[in-house]
Amino acid sequence: MSDQQLIRSAWPDPPNYYKRYTNENLKLLKQAKKTGHFPEDPLPPPHPSLSEFPIKSLEPPLPPTDEYTVFDQKWQIENKLPTLDELGVNQLYSKEESIDRVQELKKLNRSLIVQFLELLDVLVKNPEEFGKHIENISTIFINMHHILNAYRPHQARETLRLLMEHQLAKKRQQTADLKAKSQEAINFLEGL
Repeated sequence: MSDQQLIRSAWPDPPNYYKRYTNENLKLLKQAKKTGHFPEDPLPPPHPSLSEFPIKSLEPPLPPTDEYTVFDQKWQIENKLPTLDELGVNQLYSKEESIDRVQELKKLNRSLIVQFLELLDVLVKNPEEFGKHIENISTIFINMHHILNAYRPHQARETLRLLMEHQLAKKRQQTADLKAKSQEAINFLEGL
């Protein structure tokens, strides 16, 4: 094996088109923006591994408006929790906006325990019929997970509030300590 084959980077190389951004090409882009006229003729490649390209391709892309893709997963710009109906899952709790999450979670937990005991009973008596019970348990878990995820924004706000209160108390304590040390130094200097 050659030395070049043994050397590997932990990160991939940048895409080849970064070589298009030469000082000359950026000056041409700036001039085209000033005049508002982008020439139709493609620019010659600054590097042999590149092909010809239009000057307009040097402009950065527009920011995404509704969704973007990262590592082949689509993400929505507006961070909202999809409903269980949108996810294709049967909703086991009330569809009202203002539900008591604690009570609903307790109900779902009891249902989960019952379904688990039924699954154990089925596995003992007739193991071939376990699929329906696994599906019921999965639906209950998804419903519990959805209730908890709906509570995440509130949890984040409360965590941030507590963190800020802690920082404020710490800064007040530091200020009080600083004032006490300052007064102690003034008293010491007056004593001299």
